[in-house]
Amino acid sequence: MGRPALTPKNKTAKPDRRRAPSPPTLITREFSQEEILEFRDAFAMFDLDGGGTIEFKELHHVLKELGDEPSREEIEEMILLVDENGDGEIDFDEFLTLMRLRLGDSGEDAEQNLKDVFNIFDADGSGFIDKHEMRLLMKKLAQDLTEEEITQIIEVVDKDEDGEISFEEFKTLVSE
Repeated sequence: MGRPALTPKNKTAKPDRRRAPSPPTLITREFSQEEILEFRDAFAMFDLDGGGTIEFKELHHVLKELGDEPSREEIEEMILLVDENGDGEIDFDEFLTLMRLRLGDSGEDAEQNLKDVFNIFDADGSGFIDKHEMRLLMKKLAQDLTEEEITQIIEVVDKDEDGEISFEEFKTLVSE
């Protein structure tokens, strides 16, 4: 009978440790050093408490803030699929496995995934990320940046100096 699943009444219980089938072995894509650095930044955004793993509640919180409403079962399945050591959390190596599954061998979905991320930042659908949108998203992700830090981010990325970040500028930023 495994351990009891987490429920609102039983918050200290560990999630059920059922083992998922191993991720498909057909996905053998190796990431470049630049991609790994980008994934480290993404991992840090999900790891809200800085503990070195992404726990169920952290994954749920970030996905919800990014506009997704996954069910408890979907999140548990996501964790179970890549949780190689069975601790119910996603460490960085397991996170890379999750990224391989999302991107596939070729990474052809990378541009669309990047566009999806850009659209999350671009809350008003204008095609640009302004300071207000950057501030709101960073707050939702528990990243308290000062006004000066937000301005610096925009200035570094904003190549045409219009005060906003276009998708092309965003794409350049993430691929650097």
